[in-house]
Amino acid sequence: MATETVQAEPVTSDAISTKTIAAEEPSRPHYTWKRSFNDWLSQTWSSQYSDEKVESELLSCLPFFPDGDATRKAKIINTDIGNGNYIHEFYIENTQKPKKPDQVRDIVLVHGYAASLGLFIDNFDDLSSIPGIKIHAIDLLGFGFSSRPHFPKFPSETEKDIHKVEDWFIDAVEQWRIKRNLERFTLIGHSFGGYLSCAYALKYNKPTPAGPNVLDKLVLVSPVGVERSRHSLFNNVKDDRKQNDVDIQKEIKQDQEEVVSQDADTSTDETRYPWWLSYMWKRNFSPFSLMRVAGPAKSKWVSAWTTRRFAHKYKENPAQFQNMHNYIYRVFTGKGSGEYALTRVLGVGALARLPLIDRCPPKFAAMNLPTYWVYGDKDWMNEKAGLQITKDINRLAGTKLAHYDIISNAGHHVYLDNPPSFARNLFKFLEM
Repeated sequence: MATETVQAEPVTSDAISTKTIAAEEPSRPHYTWKRSFNDWLSQTWSSQYSDEKVESELLSCLPFFPDGDATRKAKIINTDIGNGNYIHEFYIENTQKPKKPDQVRDIVLVHGYAASLGLFIDNFDDLSSIPGIKIHAIDLLGFGFSSRPHFPKFPSETEKDIHKVEDWFIDAVEQWRIKRNLERFTLIGHSFGGYLSCAYALKYNKPTPAGPNVLDKLVLVSPVGVERSRHSLFNNVKDDRKQNDVDIQKEIKQDQEEVVSQDADTSTDETRYPWWLSYMWKRNFSPFSLMRVAGPAKSKWVSAWTTRRFAHKYKENPAQFQNMHNYIYRVFTGKGSGEYALTRVLGVGALARLPLIDRCPPKFAAMNLPTYWVYGDKDWMNEKAGLQITKDINRLAGTKLAHYDIISNAGHHVYLDNPPSFARNLFKFLEM
C-alpha cells in the first residue's frame, strides 16, 4: 500500500522524527458513470458474461467447486419439471459416513424475492461440513437461473386468488422434489422464500411411502408475511390485532457495514410510503422492468445495491466482490417472471393478504412439524410477529415444537451478515 513520509519539526540538531501516513483504501467500490457504461457494454456484448460463466466464477471460491475436495463434491443441475420449465440447483454432497445413519440428510435452501442461490455463498462451506449432508440450493421458478416463464395476470381479491399465486411456485418445487427423488428433507427459506416455504408445508407436508411426512424440519429466516395486517383477506381478524407495515425500503437503503456494527436503524415505528410506490404496487409494477430497459444505467442501479450489500466482500477480496456484482447483474436484469408475484400476495408495505400467523399454527401443530424462526438483531422484518407465531404453535401443540432466535450483528439477510452465528444456531436446531 502506498505510503507518504512527512518530515517532523527537528527536536535536536541531530535527531529527526518521521511518521508514516497510510493512504486509506476505499471501503467500497464506486461505480462512476464511465465505469457503469463499460460494465453494461461488457455484460451485454462479451461472451465472458453469460449466466453460466458468472455463476461458475462466483462459486469457484469454494474449496469443493468445480473440483471436489477430500470430503465434498458439488455440481450444477437443471431439473426438467415439465412444460418446458426447469429448476436450477447447486448441489453439494458430503461423502463422509454420517454419524447417525437414520438422520435426515437433505437440506433444501430457498432464496428470497428477486434473489437467487448465489446469495448463500458464505454458508455453503459451513453447511456442507456435516458428514453425509446433501445441500440443494435452488432458484425458484421465475427467479435466478431457473426458467422464467410468463407470469399469469393473477388477481389478488380472494383467498383462492392468493393460493393460485403461491401454487405457481410451490407446485414447481414439488415437481422438482419428485424428479430429484427427495423423500424427506429439511426446508430452509429466507424472506419471500420463507413465506413460500410455509405455503409449501401447508400444502405438501404429507406422509411419504415410508411413513413420516415429507418435511423433517422447517427453518424460516426473517420470513415476510407473518404478521396480521390491514391487507388481510381473513374477515375474522379484529382490527386491533393488525400490525404496522414493515419498512421494505430498508432492503435498498440499509448498509451492510451498519448492520454488523451498532449503527443500524432498528425502529419499528409506522412506515409511510411515497405515493408513487403505492401507485406502482397497486398496479403490479416491477422496478426491475425499468432496470431492464435502462441501458448503460443498469450497472449504475445494480451497483447501488451491491456496493451497500457486499461492502464486506470488497474489503476482504475485491475480485470476489466483482464476481458477486456480475452475478447479481445477471439475476436482476433477467427476463421478468416470478417478481410479479410480490404485489399480489403482499399489500403495500410488504404485509401478507393471507398472514402466516392466521394459517400456520394449527396446521403445524397438527403436523408435529418442528420449526425455527430466526431474525437479525437489526432486522427490518417484524421479529415480534415471529415470536408470537412460535408461542401460538407451542400453545396449540402443548410442547416446544417451534423455536425462535435473534442473531446478533445481523439484519434481514441474517445468513449473509453473520454466517458463523447463523450456522451455529442452525446446527443446534437440526440436532434437536
